[in-house]
Amino acid sequence: MKSIAVVAAAALLAVTAAPALAQDAPAAAATQSAPARWSGLTVAEITGRLTSAGLTVAPPQTNNDRVYLRVEDGPMRWVMTLFSCTDGACPDVQFTAVFSGADATPDIVSRWNGDRRFVKAFYAAPETEGADPQAVAQYDVLLSAGAGPRQLDDPIQVWRSLANDLGRTVATPQAGAAAPAN
Repeated sequence: MKSIAVVAAAALLAVTAAPALAQDAPAAAATQSAPARWSGLTVAEITGRLTSAGLTVAPPQTNNDRVYLRVEDGPMRWVMTLFSCTDGACPDVQFTAVFSGADATPDIVSRWNGDRRFVKAFYAAPETEGADPQAVAQYDVLLSAGAGPRQLDDPIQVWRSLANDLGRTVATPQAGAAAPAN
């Protein structure tokens, strides 16, 4: 009987003492603000890296939270789309190029994809009868906080190399036009 009384007393003590054991969060922690969210590189920083790589960049065009940069790389033309832009800064980019030619077939594009990493291509059927089919290359890059604009240098070189490679693989040479150079 004594043991039941001891257990009951211990249970009563635990229930009545529990609120006293609870602790409030320190006031300083409640008033600290969260660090500012990184919103990406500015359009000027991105354009600057493209220009420093020897590319010609047209003035930016915007559509809602996207910015489009038309880029000339010698004979090759492509677009860099900047996504999720807020207040002129964008956290991710996508390189895109389109190549037309008789060799832009589903089999050749599939084989090209199987042999390459990073840049991926897809087949686009001709829109009009008699037109050449197309291969579209794309490369998505997520930008990192604290890495600065130079983080684009390697992706730009990867893109230029592989986009030119796809162009040489599928494009039909035009009379008097030079093949894309590396």
